[in-house]
Amino acid sequence: MKKIISLLLCAIMIMLCFSGCSGNAEMTEANITRTVTQAEKALKTFDQKKLEKYVDSTTLSTIIKYVGKYDFINEVGESIFENLSMEIISIDAENGTVTLSVTNKDLRQPAADFASRIKSENSTIGLLSKLNNQVFVDANVSAINDMVENAEMAQPVEITVNILQGKKNLALSFDEAGEDAVSGGALSSIQQIYS
Repeated sequence: MKKIISLLLCAIMIMLCFSGCSGNAEMTEANITRTVTQAEKALKTFDQKKLEKYVDSTTLSTIIKYVGKYDFINEVGESIFENLSMEIISIDAENGTVTLSVTNKDLRQPAADFASRIKSENSTIGLLSKLNNQVFVDANVSAINDMVENAEMAQPVEITVNILQGKKNLALSFDEAGEDAVSGGALSSIQQIYS
């Protein structure tokens, strides 16, 4: 009887340890802080798997679908987000939000100029057909890299982001204002040209 009770107590302790260790999806300040760090890294490296895990964004989700098909998307993503910085101002675990100070290069006008040029020189079908043309891609990726390199750092933008609670982890859910802030205005500028 003592052995059975000892085994049951050990089993209960093991289960409690595992449930404590698997708390990555709990809405705690520590997990939210960890999620912000992971989301920032995922954006800066434009890591598809980590973006899908830690970032919820309509625009980025659409872009990520094409990462495997067009290799240059990774390079463009890394370029746009390489200067990104996200600092936590406050966490509201009870309401599932985090307020961030976001800094990136000011890419609003350069992205709008780039998108306008591409749109004026190519029909949508023509552009799609050129995405497999390595010379075209290399020239335009180089232009994007130059655009980012020559851009000035923007002033920090304060945004409040909702936290999504999944089964295994938390994720930052960016609305249009959040997408705009983390991309230095590039995503909204391009959307306006192509909307």
